[in-house]
Amino acid sequence: MPYSLTTNERDQLFQELTADQHVYLNQFLKRGRKTVFANVIARDKGRMIPDGASDQEIEMLLDDWILDDFIDAGFVSDELLCECGRPLRYQYVVRHVKTGEILQFGINHFEEHTGMSSSIVKEVMKGFNTIDYELDELLVKQAKGRASYEIPPGMPIPADIRDLLDLQLPLLDRQERRLHEAIRAFREEQEATKRGSSDFSSTTSITNREESKPNDELQPSFDLFAEDNTSNLEPVIPKSKNTFVVGGLSFIIQEAIDGYIQRGIESTIMMCELLIKEGKTTNNRYSTGKPKIYFAVSTYLDSFVHMGEMTVEPLGQEDRIYRLKDK
Repeated sequence: MPYSLTTNERDQLFQELTADQHVYLNQFLKRGRKTVFANVIARDKGRMIPDGASDQEIEMLLDDWILDDFIDAGFVSDELLCECGRPLRYQYVVRHVKTGEILQFGINHFEEHTGMSSSIVKEVMKGFNTIDYELDELLVKQAKGRASYEIPPGMPIPADIRDLLDLQLPLLDRQERRLHEAIRAFREEQEATKRGSSDFSSTTSITNREESKPNDELQPSFDLFAEDNTSNLEPVIPKSKNTFVVGGLSFIIQEAIDGYIQRGIESTIMMCELLIKEGKTTNNRYSTGKPKIYFAVSTYLDSFVHMGEMTVEPLGQEDRIYRLKDK
């Protein structure tokens, strides 16, 4: 059952936070609403927005309305107005990427001012409610007292989890599941290393971690390999960095991916969506919405991992994050 606080209860628990915690959770609300809004618009156009996408990356994929800001005045204020002139406490600021038009309104006027269909607005509202439930979960857990976690020394911690721990804030249930799984996988890898196992590679460890995610974290994702028919893919041929060939990917696509890496794009899903938008590959997708080129792009990026130039972090079964190593 989701956590659900009244506005007064939420405001009271906010007052018990430190200034840094207050700022972080306000950013959590803004970031969550921006992501929800972008994902609904993207799905309507047959695209996917990866978790953790930056504002700049979202604008790369969408040519329509995006949520620029969410403002909480703390009370109904005459200085925070809807397009209709009504004073607001909560104001949503949206911007049209193509035209640059900016609109400011309350939650009940999305459809009226943007021209979005009622079904899209309904999905946006549903997503906003989910963000509110997660905020309430954090606030309730904080009031009850944080849990402690035995994190092995040297284990990399995902940024969203590390931020909460650093601020002495509790983790969401879904983040706790991810952390426990990461701890388990890290310890297994350490044990395998101590035994001198030669078949426990980083790629194998990542695959195992992805395949063991709880079912509720797999929506709307799918098993990375379950729908892939790899029989028509050529085997990966290890060559020099400049000529590394991956079956199914043209050199034009490989060069585009290299460019994305240099621009700081780390999400495999993001790279796939940009390849589709830029017309470098066809918009073929699985029933889950994931681009069918995802497997080939991941395989190409894995080549940089094997060469020691990048690291990889799975985000459930939905995505993989590839980062350049510091020189």
